Amino acid sequence: MNLIPRLILLVACTAPGLLAAAENAPSLLVPAYFYPEDKGITDWQRLTAAASQVSITAIINPDSGAGSAYDADYGKVIGRFKAAGGTVLGYVSTDWGKRNLTSVQTDIDNYAAWYPIDGLFFDETSTDSAGLAYYKNLTNYVHEKYSALSLMANPGTIPIEDYIPLFDSVVIYEDPATNLSSFNPPAYMAKYSAQHFGMLVIDGNKSVMEQQVAYAASHNFGYIYVNDRSVRNNEWNGLPAYWEAQVAAVQAISAVPEPEQWAMLLAGLGLVAGVARQRRAS
Repeated sequence: MNLIPRLILLVACTAPGLLAAAENAPSLLVPAYFYPEDKGITDWQRLTAAASQVSITAIINPDSGAGSAYDADYGKVIGRFKAAGGTVLGYVSTDWGKRNLTSVQTDIDNYAAWYPIDGLFFDETSTDSAGLAYYKNLTNYVHEKYSALSLMANPGTIPIEDYIPLFDSVVIYEDPATNLSSFNPPAYMAKYSAQHFGMLVIDGNKSVMEQQVAYAASHNFGYIYVNDRSVRNNEWNGLPAYWEAQVAAVQAISAVPEPEQWAMLLAGLGLVAGVARQRRAS
């Protein structure tokens, strides 16, 4: 087989897989629990600069939740981040279904009143059937009052499947990188799209980050984030040293030609092949 037909065959066989990889490119899910001053403002600037390059969802946590009053410093950085293309979730603790629902609802109402959030991040979510009624009440409250807000739960481990339809997304891994080898995704993941699942990896080096970004893209995870900080160093109080490399890793997965570009490439190769055949015939 001559070179041009080989190229056409190669592109035709490769294109579907590459397009599928691009569709599965995960978003970066960043617990941005760093106050916007000193080093914190620098990290917010890095976060904002990356928001125009890849899909980033930042979780804000002004004061163990929305706090008792609007914070203008947070308002400014959130506005810039969203203008750059970022998505913002408000952190709400649920204490494994033990926190008073009225207090949780007050947190939700304050976020909605003070900040231009796109959704809510319910932390410390329970995982068993005993907690389902609590979270059904909570999600119903949001759907009835703030229907535009998305809902993400963070049990940090694998819950029973009944939790998955309650939320738009569920973080099923929040642990140090050393525990990755013992993590087994649940079989029910195959029933849902990648956007239903997220991973937060703590205390991972750059090599772990690169591996987990690739893992997320190929194992039905719509959200991924790897940090180099440990629990004893306040794991979410800053971006990792390799933040820009993590952005580039996600960007590399996302940077696949659009279908129209593939079609133009195939048409161009076909034209070249046709010209080559005419020349050989003459």
